[in-house]
Amino acid sequence: MTGAIRSDQNSAFGTDFQSVWYPKASISWIISDEGFFPQLSWLNSLRLRSANGASGVQPGTTDAAAFFSTTTGRGESGDFTGVVFSTSGNRDLKPERSTELEVGIDGTFWNGRLSTELTYYNKSSKDALVSRLLPPSLGTGNTSRLENLGEVTNKGVEGTLNATVLDYNNF
Repeated sequence: MTGAIRSDQNSAFGTDFQSVWYPKASISWIISDEGFFPQLSWLNSLRLRSANGASGVQPGTTDAAAFFSTTTGRGESGDFTGVVFSTSGNRDLKPERSTELEVGIDGTFWNGRLSTELTYYNKSSKDALVSRLLPPSLGTGNTSRLENLGEVTNKGVEGTLNATVLDYNNF
């Protein structure tokens, strides 16, 4: 069994966000090593495993900050200097957070000549970091900013089969 927790707090987050915590835990049990498990000549090892945890994607170091640049305009009395947004920033920006549950079984058979892995996974990412084009009516020109939009899910079954078909000293 293993367990851990990680915390992130950095200036890439918006000013309204403080820190995030990412816990994780996993367990693995070689059930074939237990005394109650039947000893089969063709089975070398059978492992049950599970993991659950969270992780995150941090925004870029300057994605939350607003930046300005100078511009020159033309008016009735001549040219004038002004300031426009070069990036609008996002004070509400937070990390994209993913959580995942994984459950699996691994087996080794016939003196290691055949091995299998079967895994079920279910992953959900919330507050996905997406670059959104801002409307020109905001006075930002043709710019975009990073925002936390939507949720993405990914689940399925994954399997692996490895076999040593021929095993000779000279081959």
